[in-house]
Amino acid sequence: MNDYIEKKDNYNMIKQQVNILLVDDRPENLLALKTVLKNPDYHLVCADSGEEALKCILKQDFAVILIDVQMPGLNGFDTVKLIKKRKKTKHIPIIFITAINQTPKHVITGYSIGAVDYIFKPFDPNVLKMKVEAFVEIHCNREQIKLQRELLKNHTLELQQAYKQMEKERKQQYEKLENLVKERTKELLSANEQLEKSQERFKKYFRASPSLLSIRSLTDGRYIDVNKSWLKNSGYEYDEVINQTNDLLGISYEKIKNKECLLKLKEIISNEKMTYFTKSGEKRKGLLSTEIIEISGEKCVLTVIVDITEQLYFEEELARLDRLNLVGEMAAGIAHEIRNPMTTIKGFLQMAKNEISFKYIDIMLEELDRANNIITEYLTLAKNKQSNQSLQGLNEIIQSIYPLFDAEAKLAAKEIQLQLSECPLLYLDEKEIRQLILNLVLNGLDAMSAGGNLTIKTYVENDEVVLFVQDEGRGIKEEVFEKIWNPFFTTKEKGTGLGLAICYSVASRHQAVIDVDTSDKGTTFYVRFKQNFSNESEAFTRNLNISENLLVYNDNTL
Repeated sequence: MNDYIEKKDNYNMIKQQVNILLVDDRPENLLALKTVLKNPDYHLVCADSGEEALKCILKQDFAVILIDVQMPGLNGFDTVKLIKKRKKTKHIPIIFITAINQTPKHVITGYSIGAVDYIFKPFDPNVLKMKVEAFVEIHCNREQIKLQRELLKNHTLELQQAYKQMEKERKQQYEKLENLVKERTKELLSANEQLEKSQERFKKYFRASPSLLSIRSLTDGRYIDVNKSWLKNSGYEYDEVINQTNDLLGISYEKIKNKECLLKLKEIISNEKMTYFTKSGEKRKGLLSTEIIEISGEKCVLTVIVDITEQLYFEEELARLDRLNLVGEMAAGIAHEIRNPMTTIKGFLQMAKNEISFKYIDIMLEELDRANNIITEYLTLAKNKQSNQSLQGLNEIIQSIYPLFDAEAKLAAKEIQLQLSECPLLYLDEKEIRQLILNLVLNGLDAMSAGGNLTIKTYVENDEVVLFVQDEGRGIKEEVFEKIWNPFFTTKEKGTGLGLAICYSVASRHQAVIDVDTSDKGTTFYVRFKQNFSNESEAFTRNLNISENLLVYNDNTL
């Protein structure tokens, strides 16, 4: 760039003062030329011989040379020939000025050796000035072109150097970028690999988890995915769930002051006690936890339900057994002490019957019998009560006591329907089973108003013999339902509260299970007995194991 400025300054200087060489051996002619060509833009250089002229052109550049043909020593023609031989000066315009040799031959000679013009003396000053001006203009244009060409060359070189530098820097930047991309790609691949492993672990956990897992969109609440445990516990098919926006489980959970709260998808929950409903309408309980996650850029909620229905059931069963054991311990301890004085009182009353009013003695004897019956029932709860089980037909036991409760039903204008199916023999204690059946039937009759029907059925289901007792009463209220197995709990005015507790105790000794369904249309009790072994040897072993297990159980509960 500095060279460019310097050359431009030189060009401006040349344009302001152009060198013009005047060659003539006569001083007066040189003076005349200087006078005619006087111009502030011209730098007029005078030489009085051909030799002097050659020295001048070695030192300076000239726009035009005006030279006399006739000079002593080196004449004009010879001087011009030498000027034209030199590469640097061969293009300088030369004007011959002569007063003697005006013949065509001389003129042709002048043009042939390189002159651009031939002027005869005396010359017209204005014509000379215009010709010189023209050649000066040509010279200036040529110098300008030359300078521009040189500037263009220098500029091109600078551009090439700049391009090379830019290309070098671009290459360096590209290499840096390429290395950075490789490094970032490696990091992304590693992160992606870790993400894929994490997602794979999550998928495996999601699919195999025993908890009920579901993923729902926070935008519209639709189900995105559920696991096998969710489907198994809820009873739904996969296609019935995906893309549904309603809460299919009807989740609610207890919060402050046991207030029922519906599930809010955006609310983070941790191990909150809750209830949910299966497709069939079964109410189940669990622990609910939720977490906000992101899947494919969409905000979702992960819902985790740990089903504790069976756990709570077993806890209630254990609590109920504890209560029964406590009652049994009390029964074993106080029954003997109560019965002995009652027996004595009853004996003396019978001896004194003739001396006291029959009316009062009969009432006292009835009350003593009633107290004795309560104690007998109470003793049924005793944990160490002997169970005399033998192969019996459940249908035969029902038929043997049918007249008793059928008569009771007819007195209250109610009906009993028997639907007994063929069932295998079971190891039963007849007295205990009779008491169990009577308690269930009498409770059912008591729950119905006049005109009600009570159904008693027996059938085999899933290798179990089922005793089915169904009434058409108003059902058991929810707040009462959980207490029906507790000893001494009753809703009857004169009830002892031992009927269902005895049923539970008898069923436990027979390794049977009692299930209950209740609604405002009635209540159904299912007593499920396990089938017996196929031969006497196995039956004996079974009874022995039962007795041993009961002993171990009773000892452990003390």
